[in-house]
Formats: sequence, C-alpha cells, structure tokens
Amino acid sequence: MSSEEPERRPLLAATSSTLGAGVAGVGVRTQEADSGAEERGVAGTFKRNLGTLEAFAIVISIVIGSGVFTSPGSIDTNVPSPGVALVIWFVGGVLAWTGASTMAELGTAIPGEGGVQPYLKYIFGDVFGFLAAWTWVVAVMPATLAILSIVFIESIYSAAGVTDQGGSILHKLLSIVVLVVISVANSISTKASTRLNNFFVVIKFVTIAAIVLAGGVVVILQLADRNRTVGGGDWVRQPWFGYRDSINPDGSVTHWADVTQWELFGHLSAALYAALWAYSGWDKAIYISAELSSPARQLPLAINTSIPTIILCFITANAAYYILLPWNVVSTTDSVAVTAITRLLGPAFGILAAVFICLVVAGSLLGNSFVAGRMAVAAANQNWLPKPLSIVGRVGLKPDERESTSDAPVNAIIVSTVLSSLYILLGNFRALLTFNGLGEYTFFFLTVVGAIVLRQREPQMARPYKPIIAIPILFALVSGFVVIRGAVFAPVPALVLVGLWIAGLGFYFVRRRYQERGLDLLRPTLLPQITHPLLPFGASYLSFGRYETRNAMTRHELQRIKDQLIQANTSPQTGRQLFLPPFKPQILGHLERSQDLLANEGQADEYAWLVSSRTWQEERKGLPKLLVLASPGFNVFSSGHHLEEVRNGSPEEVRETFALCAEVMSLIRRSPILVMGKIHGIASGAGAQLALATDVPVTSKLLTNFILPGADLGLPCTSPAAGLSRLLSTRTTWLGLANGGSLRVNFEESGVMVASHYEEDSRYWQQAQALLDAGALSSEKPPHNLTVDEAVEARLCLDHTIDKVVARLTERDTQQTAITKWAFWTQTGLRGQPHVNADGIEVEGCGGDGFEDAVAFAGRVMALHSQSEVAKDGVCRFLRDKEVQRVEARKRASEKNEGPGMHFLPLTCSK
Repeated sequence: MSSEEPERRPLLAATSSTLGAGVAGVGVRTQEADSGAEERGVAGTFKRNLGTLEAFAIVISIVIGSGVFTSPGSIDTNVPSPGVALVIWFVGGVLAWTGASTMAELGTAIPGEGGVQPYLKYIFGDVFGFLAAWTWVVAVMPATLAILSIVFIESIYSAAGVTDQGGSILHKLLSIVVLVVISVANSISTKASTRLNNFFVVIKFVTIAAIVLAGGVVVILQLADRNRTVGGGDWVRQPWFGYRDSINPDGSVTHWADVTQWELFGHLSAALYAALWAYSGWDKAIYISAELSSPARQLPLAINTSIPTIILCFITANAAYYILLPWNVVSTTDSVAVTAITRLLGPAFGILAAVFICLVVAGSLLGNSFVAGRMAVAAANQNWLPKPLSIVGRVGLKPDERESTSDAPVNAIIVSTVLSSLYILLGNFRALLTFNGLGEYTFFFLTVVGAIVLRQREPQMARPYKPIIAIPILFALVSGFVVIRGAVFAPVPALVLVGLWIAGLGFYFVRRRYQERGLDLLRPTLLPQITHPLLPFGASYLSFGRYETRNAMTRHELQRIKDQLIQANTSPQTGRQLFLPPFKPQILGHLERSQDLLANEGQADEYAWLVSSRTWQEERKGLPKLLVLASPGFNVFSSGHHLEEVRNGSPEEVRETFALCAEVMSLIRRSPILVMGKIHGIASGAGAQLALATDVPVTSKLLTNFILPGADLGLPCTSPAAGLSRLLSTRTTWLGLANGGSLRVNFEESGVMVASHYEEDSRYWQQAQALLDAGALSSEKPPHNLTVDEAVEARLCLDHTIDKVVARLTERDTQQTAITKWAFWTQTGLRGQPHVNADGIEVEGCGGDGFEDAVAFAGRVMALHSQSEVAKDGVCRFLRDKEVQRVEARKRASEKNEGPGMHFLPLTCSK
C-alpha cells in the first residue's frame, strides 16, 4: 500500500483483560491473562479463544459437505476412466492446498479480520478490500448458504425417490426453514457454534468412514470369491485407467476413443471445476485467524493438517463409490453415496445414509454461516458497510452497555440469512454454483497475485509461514483459468456479478464522499455535527463516546478505551502486550543488557522490541503508528463521568469507574506509540484529564472550553489534576480545581497545540465551501456564540491541523519515539534523592533538583539511542550529506579562485 493510502480501519472494542498496575516487564501478560483471561483479536471484535483444533474442525466442517456426495457424478461424466477421476480429485485437492498455503502466508503476515479483505486492502488499496468484502457479504456467502440449504432438502427428496421438485415453492420454503434453524444455532455464541461444529465434524468422519468401510468389505468379499455378486463388480473386471464409454445425464453417451484432444481438455477442465467446487471452503481458516490465540503457529498447522485429511477422505470415498457401484451408474446420479448404500444394503440403509448426508450438509451450513457473520462484521469494522453489522451479542442498531452472554454477530447473521433466502427464492442450484465460483475465484486470483507482488515489493516483511514461490504461481494460473472459463461458459451469472460490483463501487464512493464531507445523512436532526475525517495511513482513531449520553465516561466507555489501547499495543505475531516499562531508572540497565544481547549473541529478550527498530517492526507489524483520541459530537469532547452512574452505583462500582479512568490515563502514558488528543467542544471534569493526558493534545481556541464543574456540585473535581499538572504549574492547577468553572489559560503556552488556519484551496477549505454553500449546518447552534461559518471554519481548521501533525508523526521512526517517551518520563522523576541507579545499585543522591542525575541518565539513554539501526542510518546519511556539501563548497571555491580544481569523493558509511 502506498503511503498516501489512508487507513480506513478504526480500532475496535476489545476485551476487558487487565493490564496490571505497575507491571514491570514489557510484553509480560498479567496473572489474570495467564490464568485464562480471554483476549480479543488485534484491533478486532471477537475473542482470541480458538485453537488449532477448532480451526481444523471448522475447515473440515465447511469443506466436507455436499461436494463429496454430489460432485462424483459430474466428474465421472467428464473423464474417460475412474482412475482419471481419482487423479482429478487429487489434483483438485493439491490446488486447494496451494491456495490455502498462500492464504496462510498472508494470514500470518498481515493480521486482520475478514479473510482476503485485509490482504487486498494492504496490497492493492481500499477499493479492492471493499470489493472483496462486498462480493463475499452480498454474493458469495449468501449463494453458498443457499446452495447448501437446497442440497439439504434435495437429499431428503432423493431418499424419498423424488428428483424433480427442485424448483417448487415448497422445496424452496423448506430450504429457507433449514437455513433459519442453522442461523439461530449460530446466533447463540461462538462457543456453542464451535461445540456444535465439532459434533458435525464427527458425523462427517463417521459418514465417510462408513462408505470407505463398505467399500473395503466389498473388496475383501470379492477377492475371496471372484464370482460373488456384491457391489458394482467393474472395479475388479475392468482396468481403472482404460477408456470406457460414459453415460451423460441427458442419456447421451460419450465415446472417449473418438474425443479430440481439445474436447478432452474441455471435459477435464469441467471435471476439475467440479472438484474445486467440492473442495470449496479451504480458505475459511483465514476468516477466523483473528480469533486464534497464536495465529502464526496455529493457522499453518490447521491448514496443513485439514487439507491433506480432506484429500484423503475424498479420494478414498470416491474409490469406494467405484467399488460399490457399476461404473456406468456413477455418472447418472447426483446422490452417489445414497445410491451406493441403497444398492448394497437396501432402501432402509439408503434412508439412513441420506440422514447422515443431511447432517454433513448441515455441518457445512453451520460452518459457512459462522464465517459469513464474521465477514460482515469485518467489513463493518472497516467502515465499508453500515456500523450496526459490527455489533455482537444482540440485535439492534447501536451497541448496548449491558453485558451480553453471547458474542455472536447476530445482526450480520440476520442480514446473511435474508440475502440467502432471496437467492433460494430467485435462483437454482446450477446457476448459484457458477455464480458462487466466479465470485470466489476472482478474488482468490487477485489475492494470490497480490501475495506474489508482495514478495517482490516487501521482501523483508516478516512471514512466519512462507511456502515456495511456485505454490502461489501455480494457484494463480489455475484460479485465473477457472474465472475465464466460468465467464465464457456462463455469461449471465458473470454479468450479474459485474452488475453487483458496479453497484458496490457506487455505494463505496457515495459513502466515502459523505464521510469525507463529514455529514451523517442517516440522523441529520440528531447528529448535524461534522464527523471525523479519515486519517493518513498508519494512524487510527481511538473510538470514544456516545452522542446520546453526551460522551459521558461510563464504565463501558472507559473499558472500551482501555481495550482499544491494549489491542493497539498487542503484537499480532506473539500476542505480547508491548507497553513501556515502569518509569524507573534501573530499567535502563535492563535495556542496555538487552541491546548487548542482540548485538553480541543475536538473541532477543523481553526488552528487545524497545531497543531495536528491526525487532520493533517485526513485533508491531500490522499495528498503528499513532492513535488519535476523538469523540463524536460537534459540541462536546467529553462530559466527564456519568453522574447518574456515580450517584446510583454501589461503592464497588464507583471505585471501579474511577480506577478504570486512572488506568486509561496510565495506558496512554505507557503507550509506546504516541496518542494524540483531538479536543473539540467542551472538555469537562475527567474529560479534561483524558484530553490533557494525551501525548499531543490539539485543540481550537474557538471551539474548546475546559470546564471543571466539581466545586459547584459539591463533588471536588480532583480528577484532572494529573493531566493539568503535566501542562501547568502546580499552583495554577490547584487554583483551577479549587475555583471550578471554565479553565481560562493560554494553552498554546502550556503544551497544547492550537489549530491554525488551513490553506485556501486545501481539501478542508473546499469541504467548508461545499458545506456552507449547501446550508448543511444551518440548523446547528454553534458553540460560544459563533456563526455557522465560524464554527465550520474552526472545526475544519482543527481537522487540517490534525491531518498535518498525524502525517508528520507517522513518518517518524516510532521505535525511537517510544524509547524517548520512556526516557523523558523517567528523567522527570529524578530528584537528586537517594535512589536505585540505572545499574540497580542504591546510591546517594546529588542533592538539589536532581539535575546531575538527570543529565547522567539522559547521556546513557542517548548512547542507547545511537546504537539503533535507524539512528546509525540517520547519522550516516547526515555525515554523507555534510561531506557532499563540503566537497561542493570546496569545488565552488576552487573554480572561483583557480578554475577547475580537484574533485573529492563523498564520505561512505559502513554498516
């Protein structure tokens, strides 16, 4: 992704896991986390409570579905022999494995929710990520669920001997009923879904094992007695790779000896297409990578065990079909397993087989519905789809502060179910199959091509799992062929898919346009304010506040901010929390030893990420470089604590609220990446503290008032003391707290950046003109008796300043900034008193204000700074530039005084 591409992903609410107060080590989990506290995915919505076994089971459950029981007929029709059919099954499995391996490479290198969405966004940009999300949510997954629901009912009809009712309204309604039942099951919770999924996996293995066992028994019986009539018999009498005539579904016969090479190629490609459909779902493990506790290890392990297991199951099951049935029967049935068991054991066992196959299809329905909801959540979290789709645990248009026992994406599942029902009513099995395949493989092709591009563009990217380059190249060729062939032979579904893409792009650009203009068209009377614009790449918002409660700092909101801070500083690679160590001088000795260990032995300890920019990049791959704390609403940044919650809460709840507030301030201070405060409107009470606790508070004099109302309420407003005392003198802070009311100080001279005017003709200036010309804010009552024009100009000035500062800060080396931040706050605590020095030895202080201790400490930190790779490169560039300037100065002097003179070579630096 280019540096100009803005980051669209907001940080999301995470878990309530606790960062222990005063924890000494960086990257060390708290005791609660070690004892099993559940963690959320990086910048994600769902908990990291899935392991390798669950990922293995989900892939098995999705892939082993209707395909292994319905595709053998269509494959057999298009191959000259059973042996070639088994080869097609093997080749299809290997191709699925190559695609899954490439996805595993991306899934462990680029963290995020939503499968291919974050990869395409990272590689090709926001539009491609959106189109993938749109296609999967609107087309691919609903079509998949519709197909499986239809197959479920078709299996029941087939067991009853009815094969021509696929288009009847009763058949369609029953398919919808099955879909709704599975959706309700998935809406309970993730744990309930995975437990039910594990049951279906057992059913799948039992069903395939029964078919293989039946084939094995037939083999034993016929080898023991060649004349015994059992099973099909062709397997022992005819060559497995010899040509034999095939009977087509329409009754015609294919004489393979008369087929040309080109026609044979067409038949084999059709057979491969059917096999790939049977293997579809191999990519689904990446859709839950954000929920794996250790994705870098578990994702490749799950894929590299599940796909070979599936290949083995499919080949052995199909070999059993050819043993159990006459070879001229296989191509004529779409229910091979039921037909085989019925011929072998009778109608009663055929019905039992149909029941088991229905359960297998139900397992695939459950797995696909499980994934479909998460894809919609990921797209909503990226702000590509309406935000209510990201809500988990309940139905509604906005999050509820009440605790929920469920973590299922109910809204997303409902939308998926409705769309799937429409596909069932309007489509048929074969059309939906082609439509689904075209949509999937278009983006599989783009994703795998993107992986190849990324190998060239970012060869140094950390890739915990990296297959040989031939694997993605092979899959790219095959997936490209599948897309082209499907579009040529099925132009109508292809055109429908293109129409959906055009509609999606229209939705994307209209939504983006209004986001950039800052208008909330859905609730113009409630939210007439200008919302926050997109941030430059590398920065993410800390999403705070609810307009309906005036952004009050409730326990729910404080917990939300805390969770986001933790997730923004949790390594996607190792799961470690990367916060600055305690601000104590003795930690410097640990940092120096960590640097020596890296330099001399190449070993990284718990502090290596803070002293080495290379290790920093590896640990923080995929995490933001800067956070911007901002709350919605034109007239208020934060209104402090929720007074009703304080009044009505129990003593324990009130203590928890204030403790959470303190913990959020501590996390902001200990965040290794800078936290910018975008302060607009009123910052009241604890809200003032939150605003001023950020590393880079930015505000507008025209828009912002800091109000400390505690004195008027009889509730001493001491909360902002820590934030204010960082900016103002102790006496000024005390007087402000004691007097209450508006805090009138010159914040430009007190450490707060004040927004300046934006340049004419900038995009913010153009937005202001568009807003004012349209009269969009004519009903808004601006703060501080400003006119609408002044209010709009002030707010857009603030946005412009934020944009410039963010762009500047995200270009800096964040590792160097992090250690500077730690050193600064440690240095300010040195007071010249007896203390433990940087080597851990208790020494007498130098007396006075601690200046001598501070400068000695700062000197050692600068030495630590200078050994970083970035610092060395910077020094080298600086010296080289100075040498070039010196040589050019000498040359000009020489030419001026004596004509052409000597030429000097610039300084070179060794690394």
